[in-house]
Amino acid sequence: MTILVRRTGRQQLARSFFRDIHNVNDYFYVFASRAQAWDDDALPETPVDSQAYMQQYKRDMLFVKKIGAADTVLLTKRYDWVTGTVYDQYDDSYSSAYQSNSGATNLADANFYVMTDDFNVYKCLNNNGNSASTVEPTATGTEIFELSDGYVWKFMYQIGAADRTKFLSSAFMPVRKVAGTGNPAFDVNGEIDSISVTAGGSSYTNATVVVTGDGTGATATATITGDAVSAITITSAGTGYSFAIVDITSTDGTGATATAVLGSTETPSLQQAVESTAVSGTLDRVLVTAGGQDYIQGDVVVLINGDGTGATGSATVDAAGTVTGVNVTNPGSGYTFATLTLTQTVGSGTGCTLRAIVGPYEGHGGNPPKELFASNVGITTSLTSTNDDIIIGNEFRQIGLIKNIQNYAEDALFTLSTGTPCFIITVSNPSSYNLDDIITVDSGGRFRVIQKLDTNNDGTIETVYLQEILPGITVGGSFNNVNTGVTGMTINSLTSPEMSVHSGDVMYIDNRKPITRDADQVETVKVIFNF
Repeated sequence: MTILVRRTGRQQLARSFFRDIHNVNDYFYVFASRAQAWDDDALPETPVDSQAYMQQYKRDMLFVKKIGAADTVLLTKRYDWVTGTVYDQYDDSYSSAYQSNSGATNLADANFYVMTDDFNVYKCLNNNGNSASTVEPTATGTEIFELSDGYVWKFMYQIGAADRTKFLSSAFMPVRKVAGTGNPAFDVNGEIDSISVTAGGSSYTNATVVVTGDGTGATATATITGDAVSAITITSAGTGYSFAIVDITSTDGTGATATAVLGSTETPSLQQAVESTAVSGTLDRVLVTAGGQDYIQGDVVVLINGDGTGATGSATVDAAGTVTGVNVTNPGSGYTFATLTLTQTVGSGTGCTLRAIVGPYEGHGGNPPKELFASNVGITTSLTSTNDDIIIGNEFRQIGLIKNIQNYAEDALFTLSTGTPCFIITVSNPSSYNLDDIITVDSGGRFRVIQKLDTNNDGTIETVYLQEILPGITVGGSFNNVNTGVTGMTINSLTSPEMSVHSGDVMYIDNRKPITRDADQVETVKVIFNF
């Protein structure tokens, strides 16, 4: 039995994973874990793909942050345009029998598209007989165009500033599908990345933020400092926006205004125009695989048969009676295959064979992730001290990606934007708790001190985060510090963890040297999944 897993199949698997995150079919979180040191902190241990190792990884978990739609994108291989390079041309029949100029035996491995200095992406439809490209393409219209070096290009899309910052790397570049008629919602571009206050106004004691536009789902909240709106925080990035209007309403304040910055939509109309005008199944080129003999210029008629309509072409014959080329005079549409034959009224030419190059059925530029074989999913998120869940002052040594964590009661999925599996206690004797100390409870529990906070903002530490090693903790219990020898400590209040460390599926783990977070520090976590 011979089995083939097509590159298109891998692209669809990547698309499904991207869809699950983007449409919140499942809940994905980046998490940090392991406050305790490695045997040698300069040489983190190698992760082991075992159930036991995964469970320990989860038990050491410190906090999680949800991956949202704006944190993920489909990625394809990056090919930069460099003058003097011979790029492959699009060919729907690349195989071991029809290899590209670079030696690729399938289109997915061919360097048939480029990213330019302007972050524009173009598909090469003709490389002028395997010649070097010397003129950088710059046009951003919807028409196929030819440059003076003989290269024929099709503009696909432009990588926006937000996507460049979050996802562009030396090996991969982001690629999106802009929404159009009949396209599924998870292919929609246009999340709202940020909202900037352009005027704070005055007399505010309350403010409501309303986002309108051509997308859906964006929500935000306002922060008031003094009597003015000082900041706006996005609570949901939404999808599908090519423009957004921000209104600030209040029962008392006036004059506050704000503007929205859209993710990856600096030039949405460019890609929207390309996708909406893409022509299905065009006859792009005709290759002469054998020129034959005894043909007469002007006598030869090219007949095109296939499942599309409208394609026409004309043959060029040299003085020796050999067909040297077929010019496509009308590419037609709707083809998935085409066969070409020659007829004559006078001549008796024989032996010419031709091969048609047919464009994708959705048209060049109609579906960039599919056309450029985007079989990778990029995830990028930043850890900031926006709430108490994201620990500061202590170290972590492991980063992972986990799917579908349950709440602490294990009766529903955990869905909040951030969370911690730590118990949170308030104490009157904070000096008895030091980071990483081991605390035991007379009810049998054993815990590690993870974080100490001044949650009342009064200059006094009163809140302590405890990571469970062994269960057993009550407000009335007697606490003992194994490290310092202090015994008989008590607590004022106890808050249970938000999530269960026994739940969820770990998809990715990364052991690292110790990372310590400060209050004003930001870490960016980037993960690429290859399918």
